[in-house]
Amino acid sequence: MSKLYQSAKGVFILSNFQIISQHVDTLKFHYYIASSISDESFHDYNKKVNEMIALKKEAQQAKNDYGDIKSIKKHFSNDYDFNIMPTSISGFSVVIFNNDISIALRKSKNKVNNSPILKVEFRAEFLARKGYRKCIDIVNDFVSSYLVDDTKVKISEIHLATDIQGYDFTPLDFYRMKTRSRNPQTHEEETDYSKASSYGGLTTFSGFSFGGGDYHLRIYNKTLEINKFKNKAFAKSLLWANKSNFDDESKVWRIEIQIRRAKLKKMVNSDNSSMDDYANILNGIPSLWAKAMQDFSIKDISDMQTFDLLRGYRTLKNGKDKPLTKSAIYGIFKRSDNLPFWSVLGKWNHYEGAEINTAFNIPMSGSEEYVFNSIKSLYSTMGKHYGSVTAKTLLTAFADANARNVEKKQVSLLEDSFNKQIDWFERIDLMHSTGVLNIPEYKHLESEIYQTLVECDTHIKDTS
Repeated sequence: MSKLYQSAKGVFILSNFQIISQHVDTLKFHYYIASSISDESFHDYNKKVNEMIALKKEAQQAKNDYGDIKSIKKHFSNDYDFNIMPTSISGFSVVIFNNDISIALRKSKNKVNNSPILKVEFRAEFLARKGYRKCIDIVNDFVSSYLVDDTKVKISEIHLATDIQGYDFTPLDFYRMKTRSRNPQTHEEETDYSKASSYGGLTTFSGFSFGGGDYHLRIYNKTLEINKFKNKAFAKSLLWANKSNFDDESKVWRIEIQIRRAKLKKMVNSDNSSMDDYANILNGIPSLWAKAMQDFSIKDISDMQTFDLLRGYRTLKNGKDKPLTKSAIYGIFKRSDNLPFWSVLGKWNHYEGAEINTAFNIPMSGSEEYVFNSIKSLYSTMGKHYGSVTAKTLLTAFADANARNVEKKQVSLLEDSFNKQIDWFERIDLMHSTGVLNIPEYKHLESEIYQTLVECDTHIKDTS
């Protein structure tokens, strides 16, 4: 039964939208020496690393018929065969790999060491074929049986992926994206898009990305990627083909979240425990995904408004163009709901995620002490620069500062202050909504300051 939604983009048929796969696409582990490890186990580990270093040197000398350096095979058991690379990665002594995983090993001089001794990266095809929990069991069994028997594990990176059909992303969706890692910016300010990019052109659009390396969203045309890179075709046979709702004739789009440990360490579970914990991450994947779908979202903004965001101005009824201020852009996103299908994405394989908070640095509220210190600093600096602190000098200082701000940022000093206040209160709202911060009196403060700044902003526009 079709369920219709009337949105800014037109009638949206939710039943056309299908989730065909939700899975862990990339997984990286760091293994650390456990404090309880015996001397015998520790020395045995280093002995094994030395043996593999010797094979690495042998691989550096070995060449095939074409003169290329090749790897050396290492047989551990009937279940585990690896190749030893002639090169390694920074900080590690040797790298071994097979079709399922790659493992970097580091020789350690002493048992008490804060650096990882093993770095394991799971292949995406391995995860798709076995499922991430089975893969983890296999790798942990190999590490404890053949490398070192007493370790503690930290997840250094995890990618969560959802493959969908029934909604085709367009270049305009790039400008509808709302994230907490970046305030919405106009196209003219695209230098602020340093952590966002769009793939392809208007006729070859293939996706976009937002966020930094530690917390990253990618949305891309997976069908196009498979057609271009045949080694990616396993997704079709292992993840989609056995799903009853998969349509072989329709495009598949992948929504992928990359989370590294630096970000995981800042996340707090619903029971106030850290998401840096190995077990918490594995048990909290639905929660991590749900949080990502809140932190990154596509707003239901009409094509016309999206074009305004892209251009950085709107055309009035009288034909004149009016620049979009940062506060106007903020208002457009604030008033817009998510696209209907985005809320459906919030569940991970039908599981509701528990709330995860981020341990932000709590923003400081205004106080008399900050005002007094700012005034003292102002008078002190004026005296050093202008040689006096008279009322005339004060007006000159403000005029000079305003001119400098207009030259640098193309907005007045007062309007720039207005924008910063909006950012400050938006952050306070986020703290309040996630339960990280509870300041009942801040709403009254926001109302007073916001009203004053609105009046100032109106005055600026009337006199400009």
